[in-house]
Amino acid sequence: MKLLEAIANSNAEQKISLLPQALEYGELGIDFLIECLSDRELEVRAKAYELLQGIESGKVRDAIASGLLLNPGDKIYSVYQAGIWFTDDEYCLFDYVYYLEDLRTQVYGTESYEEDRMCESKRIFCYTSREQAEEKAEIIHQDFVQKSGIGIGGFEWEKENPNFNAKQFCLDNNLCYQSEWDNLESYQKVWKIEQLVWESPDKTLLDKFDRSRYIYRSSSINIWCRDNCVTYDDNLDNWENYQNLLDYLYLPKNIELLSKFWKDGVGSFAFVKEEIVRQTAYVKIGEQFTSQSESENTPKTSFFAKPEHYDREGSDYLIKILEDKYQKAAHKLKALELLENFDTKEAKEAIAKGSEQISIESVFDLGEEVEFNKRNFNWDDKPF
Repeated sequence: MKLLEAIANSNAEQKISLLPQALEYGELGIDFLIECLSDRELEVRAKAYELLQGIESGKVRDAIASGLLLNPGDKIYSVYQAGIWFTDDEYCLFDYVYYLEDLRTQVYGTESYEEDRMCESKRIFCYTSREQAEEKAEIIHQDFVQKSGIGIGGFEWEKENPNFNAKQFCLDNNLCYQSEWDNLESYQKVWKIEQLVWESPDKTLLDKFDRSRYIYRSSSINIWCRDNCVTYDDNLDNWENYQNLLDYLYLPKNIELLSKFWKDGVGSFAFVKEEIVRQTAYVKIGEQFTSQSESENTPKTSFFAKPEHYDREGSDYLIKILEDKYQKAAHKLKALELLENFDTKEAKEAIAKGSEQISIESVFDLGEEVEFNKRNFNWDDKPF
């Protein structure tokens, strides 16, 4: 009893170190661990959950059946499987998460093409430890790279620079960047800049553009070999060298080097994201991801955890919709409604403006009347 009292009155770090000793108290200790599943600190809940998994007992099975309790504000590490898009002759790996997808769906509707779903990265595991998450992601990545091909009918070895700034590249190289390009997606900006580069009389610009846009390219694979102490014979032609390199990397003893080769030149088939839990959920740590956080009122596309900077990015995204004069009023109204979920200064200012963000001319969208009965909008103190 004294030990259990000591644990109960300890801080989180002390509790975690003492919790294994609770098992020495039999049923009393087990009941204490079950109580710890509701502790304020995630680390304490996680340790109790871990200890209880090794106990064969009906009440224990019931207590942990739903998984580990996660509360808003808890920090977790999610392992994602990268999305893959392909055609008859090329593959693309999307090793990132588009956290605004749920907002986009709520604003514009649920219609999407099959290829869009293929490109989505999916959360497949959750951990409370970054180290465990990184270890799991590496295992998944290594399994994929041993089964996937590079080159014809597979992935091209060509890694884009995530920090490439199209506007800055134009400024640095006297290219005419147009202000309306600011509203384009990143890949659309790149296409515009690439066209300017090809049209430029300065023929050195293309090489400079490639070096700025990419971290590695297959045409300069010898640089990667040099950086990673891999033999590269400059006397051989590129194709023969490439085949020799792949044969070497795919030897069982070189799996870690092969894994790095894919990450540097293609991307990661599995990766880890640090996220903050936004709604109460239960997850089975270390098992294929499942969540009981969904309800009839929760959109299927919503994430129960998002990165720390999500509020800023989410409110910026919705405000951009409000400020776009070409957006339908129905979409602006939905964006205005969703902004109430974001606690940022910009979101509050946009909400304060209210219907001023929505032009009176857009009340009718292509002849279809927009429903306003959910909100009390007015224009010059007169109801719509």
